[in-house]
Amino acid sequence: MNNLNRLKFLRVVVCIALLVGVLFSLELWFASTRAFPRIPFLFALPEAVVLHAERLFCAVLLISLILITVLRRLKLFSVIAVASLGSLIFFDQMRLQPWVYQYLLLLVVLTLHDWQTEDEPDSNQTLCVLQLIIAALYFWSGVQKLNFSFVDETLPWLLAPLKNVLFAVRPPLIVLGLSVALAEVLIGCGLLFRRTRNLCVLLAVAMHAIVLGLLIAKDYNSIVWVWNAALILMVVILFWKSDVSFRRTITVWHKSIWKTKIAKSVAVAFSLLPILSFWNWWDMYLSGALYSGNTAVAVVRINQEVRENLPQKARQQLFQTKSGGEQMLPLLEWAMAELNVPVYPEPRVFKQTARSLCHLTKDKSGVELVIKERPAIFDGSYQVTRITCGELEH
Repeated sequence: MNNLNRLKFLRVVVCIALLVGVLFSLELWFASTRAFPRIPFLFALPEAVVLHAERLFCAVLLISLILITVLRRLKLFSVIAVASLGSLIFFDQMRLQPWVYQYLLLLVVLTLHDWQTEDEPDSNQTLCVLQLIIAALYFWSGVQKLNFSFVDETLPWLLAPLKNVLFAVRPPLIVLGLSVALAEVLIGCGLLFRRTRNLCVLLAVAMHAIVLGLLIAKDYNSIVWVWNAALILMVVILFWKSDVSFRRTITVWHKSIWKTKIAKSVAVAFSLLPILSFWNWWDMYLSGALYSGNTAVAVVRINQEVRENLPQKARQQLFQTKSGGEQMLPLLEWAMAELNVPVYPEPRVFKQTARSLCHLTKDKSGVELVIKERPAIFDGSYQVTRITCGELEH
């Protein structure tokens, strides 16, 4: 398969995967009964304006993705799809899920490619940029899993469908957890070198097949089912028997046209910015931290008045603490129940969500945001932050 055909196949896979992802989480994009609050960037627009704008942009996005897959003249539709997706994310940060972020970057790079020419060096450079984005995703996903909480909590939860097998084998969890994390790191690195590329493709496909099977067995987070299936196709299309030299291609700057330089800058930024997440300067979901055990978790303590005003799906997620019998609303479970995606795990999102619940009661002391901060890497210890309505509204 020549590199131009690789790009064409990838374009189809990205568009279909994004299209299916949107349909699997339709309330997140095309709300009809949604009660989970929107978390806008910068400022909020009137609800009626946002609702109509969202429906327009969502319809335009879906139509554009369909047209990109079936028409040859796709530059205009690609630009429209990227602009529509960016606008929808601006209206609600909850839409900036890891799979959306990745698809958006891939669409940007594919849009910048000059499809009017069949020049091989140009296709090589675009392919190399796309390879860097996918390889960086594996690398940082592995790095984020190198922590105690992944080994102690996340991995046992994920492997629950295999408990009978694991009980018989009894593998040391710390060895298994470190092996999983380091395997992803090595896959990300190995994909960039021709000698190890095919082996890493096989390892990546096997890893995604296992994760996909485990999530289906748990009947959990169907959006990620789609993402894992899409990544299997993407890694095969981009890397299998690819003879592109990453070092020679990505470092050729002076011979690149301006669009290719922008694409390279996007890929390099995507690859380097996740390191800032360890100082809380870059979002965790933009740093490969999904199912890493390395993100913050939040619940909201509510009073009876708020409970009575909650929508049904939120009320179904409530639980009571064993000690004081306090009513708690877990934000992750609420988001999954309504939107089929987890809550975006950043304090600013937690605070805006809790602020919307504060408006449901006159007794401001009856609502409190409780954040379990990101756990320590080596021992899983964590701090708990409690924020009252009074503090949230000032």
